[in-house]
Amino acid sequence: MTSRWRSRPRLSRRTVLELLGGAAAVAAVGGAYWLGGREREDEWEDLGGRPLRLLASRDETANGQRRLLVDQWNAWHPGHPAEMVELPPIADLQYTAIHAALQAEDPDVDVVDLDVPWVAEFAVAGRLEPLDGADTGGFLERPLEAGRFEGELYALPFNTNVGMLYYRKRTDSKSDSDYRSGALTEMEAASIRTWQDLRDTIAVILQEDNGFAGGIAMQLASYEGFTVNVWEFLLANQVEVAAGTGMIDFGPRSDALGLLERLWSDLWEPVAPGKSTVLPAAVQHNEDESLAAFQAGLTPFLRHWPQAIRTLESCEAFAAVAADVPFEVGVVPMPGGVLGGGSLAVSAYSERKTVSRALIEFLTGPVSQQLLFERGGFAAARPEPYFDAMAQLGSGVADGGCESAGGPRQEAAAMYEALTGEGPGQRPEVDRYTQFSYAFRDELHDKLANGDAPDFSGLADRLERAVDGR
Repeated sequence: MTSRWRSRPRLSRRTVLELLGGAAAVAAVGGAYWLGGREREDEWEDLGGRPLRLLASRDETANGQRRLLVDQWNAWHPGHPAEMVELPPIADLQYTAIHAALQAEDPDVDVVDLDVPWVAEFAVAGRLEPLDGADTGGFLERPLEAGRFEGELYALPFNTNVGMLYYRKRTDSKSDSDYRSGALTEMEAASIRTWQDLRDTIAVILQEDNGFAGGIAMQLASYEGFTVNVWEFLLANQVEVAAGTGMIDFGPRSDALGLLERLWSDLWEPVAPGKSTVLPAAVQHNEDESLAAFQAGLTPFLRHWPQAIRTLESCEAFAAVAADVPFEVGVVPMPGGVLGGGSLAVSAYSERKTVSRALIEFLTGPVSQQLLFERGGFAAARPEPYFDAMAQLGSGVADGGCESAGGPRQEAAAMYEALTGEGPGQRPEVDRYTQFSYAFRDELHDKLANGDAPDFSGLADRLERAVDGR
């Protein structure tokens, strides 16, 4: 089998010293935060021997970097320690746990990590403490705005997320794309800006004699990932979105209903014998399963979140895939890519609101964002980590190859573009978003997962009832 990985130089002694110098700078900034924070501690509440409690999604950062940030906080503020309670990895279960704690007005829960569309729902119910006067300078605009509701700030972005498109990138950038192996040049991949662009490229690849079973692996199982992926599909097809709410019209004869029929066709109507635009098994896939399908060589494309790159850059990522043409993993913004991520908010029922707010400011601050980006593999909610990585790459600082997760992130420019360019798109900003999402997938999933031609005519009424609480 031809190797898919270029030989990359190991870090020179000079580079190591530069990186050590960078680490010292981070420590200095951290120390500055600590020294500045000592004066503020006089205003913090006495915890009475009980740590601050943060309900957060499962720590999926490399090396548990989010938990390490909490450990840093505890080392710097031993009189005001915090504990991070990790919730199940499924967004629906995270919502249930946070909703139960806030609805019960539990004073033992101080900070909550919210998926961005939940902010409006909990804010309108009075469950969150407004972050009046918070320093919002230095955040990327869209992740920051996701923490606002009706002009009031309720949450700061802990990490952001956005849909990305992974592809097989030719290692020889001067060569043309090789459609038989599904390997594209960076220029051709970057030209994929709409779903139609993606569909056309997939059609050409699948016409060739190769082992692909479909064009793209996605997350279309019946969970929140389904709502995100279908919403991205609609946005990538330039469907009209209502200003303010981000809602889409699903009424009779609407463009959106026609596009849902097209999505069904992309799943079930072959563009080549035994091959369809979207891998049919995607209707049962979550993040892990779609990633595995791409690694197994079932598709030339994968829709996923930014943190997938760490897995896909490992030496064993494609060990089971035979490839005549050497390739690496490339990544570009997903057409229609939807904003995700977690934002931190103070519970309205916490009895330690001042120190809870300080914890949020620390976890979302510049140093924490740099560490989450560099070491944790997450997308940062501030611009500096992206510019730092791009500067390192531009100056010739090499990464550690597939043997190491260190070094500047090759995909920094693509992530920054996805977060600041034409996208990202957003899920609807409605008071009952969770009910909306349940209704959306309950009405659509079985119909899209069925090989028989579907009828989507009841969707608009079902969504209206969900948003109205009926």
